[in-house]
Amino acid sequence: MISCEENLDVDNTPALQASRNGEFFGSDRVSVTNNSNGTVTIAGENSLEKLKFDIPSASPGIYELGQGEASEAVYTFNNQLQFSTRTGDSKGTLILTANSPQGTVSGNFSFVSYTPNAADTLTMRKGVIYQVPFGTEVGSDFINTVRAMINGTSLNPTTVAANANSGTIVIQANNSDTNLLLSLPENITVGSYPIDVTGDYRAAIINNGATADAVSGTLDISIVNRAAGQYSGIFSFETGPPSNIQVTQGSFTITL
Repeated sequence: MISCEENLDVDNTPALQASRNGEFFGSDRVSVTNNSNGTVTIAGENSLEKLKFDIPSASPGIYELGQGEASEAVYTFNNQLQFSTRTGDSKGTLILTANSPQGTVSGNFSFVSYTPNAADTLTMRKGVIYQVPFGTEVGSDFINTVRAMINGTSLNPTTVAANANSGTIVIQANNSDTNLLLSLPENITVGSYPIDVTGDYRAAIINNGATADAVSGTLDISIVNRAAGQYSGIFSFETGPPSNIQVTQGSFTITL
């Protein structure tokens, strides 16, 4: 078997993969999620399998896996057979590195896990997490993602939130330096709309506490499902002087 590290290249990133009981495990979909209780979930799945890590934070460092540890790895096969590092004589480590691009997580892992009755065991070795982006946990019906280029640089948000109040949807996507905001009517329909300062369709960029409102732009809504609270679209806009920020290649999918 070729090692997971040797399989990695720019054509298959982001990635979460490992040697599972001596056979290759790879993910079709991956995510890192900031949970409401302050913990972080790293997850990857394919059509039959899901592997996720629940850890105290996404900070670089070593996270011990095993009974009594704050961190846990859970592998699920076909939504039925589940192995956890909090069962039996489980043990292992997840190591997050410090050199991953902003808005992503990278690292490596290995562990031994057991089914709830400790009758079966599963081993993951040579595990690789590579540039997995923050977003909604894979496999979830609750979807919040925002992508955009700001003055030619990817936003890579670590937090995305969407809520509706008094008939207006407000979408926020931020990383440690920048906050992007979109505002649109909850009763919006599929179509194209102008973004400006005073209308119903507005946008802004907040950098280090300074707000720059969009003076012109376009919002194209492609999906509206009010029953499910789901909206999707693309956008671009620019702010006025003195910042003159250009936002391009914007897209979002949110669930209220």
